[in-house]
Amino acid sequence: FGDVVAVSDLDLEIEDKEFLVVVGPSGCGKSTTLRLLAGLDDITEGTIMIGDRVVNDVAPKD
Repeated sequence: FGDVVAVSDLDLEIEDKEFLVVVGPSGCGKSTTLRLLAGLDDITEGTIMIGDRVVNDVAPKD
């Protein structure tokens, strides 16, 4: 997002059979976080893992 850091210092673990609700004020990065997890946006640094698998470059359909 240009010079804007939309999500920073996020460490998130969701255990099997848990549900997650993301709440917060407008512009705090909720939608961006979900888009990153879904593979719809490219991350600029860090790692997204599902289980033991790094999914930074996995296509959303996969």
